[in-house]
Amino acid sequence: MEKDKKGGFKAFWQGRGKLLILLGGALLGILFLLFGGLPRQTTTTDKQDDAKERIEALETYRNGVQKDLETLCEAADGVSDVRVLVTFSSGYEAHYVTDGDGKTVIVGSGSGGTALFSHLSPPAVAGVGIVCRGGNDPEVQRTLTELVASALGVPRNRVYITGK
Repeated sequence: MEKDKKGGFKAFWQGRGKLLILLGGALLGILFLLFGGLPRQTTTTDKQDDAKERIEALETYRNGVQKDLETLCEAADGVSDVRVLVTFSSGYEAHYVTDGDGKTVIVGSGSGGTALFSHLSPPAVAGVGIVCRGGNDPEVQRTLTELVASALGVPRNRVYITGK
């Protein structure tokens, strides 16, 4: 028995140990390949939190645009006590870098590849409603319509103005 113990690792390596270590390493490598590239599963809570954050960001943006428009409209002659409502046709739009063929540029390889982000466009304005003192005057309506359409880059037919 002492003879087996004296050989130690060297004896193990020269015997069946080499084969066992190689098989164990190969099995471990295969397991890493199979399970290492799996995407992290998102839970329903993660998706709900993400949607909630997007809704809050859109609402914050909407409130900012509405306040800016109220301030802008109140600066016009003959206008006071302004209330503005802005509606959007969609949410924020993400844009990604594309190559010469119009294909999205992917950074990384395999399942770990991600699209190369370029920029984020604000939501497109679908329409604007304004209620204000002086809003029944056709001259005020024309002035505010031109002002809002120019400020937001929307067609004049998407801006509606009425008086209080």
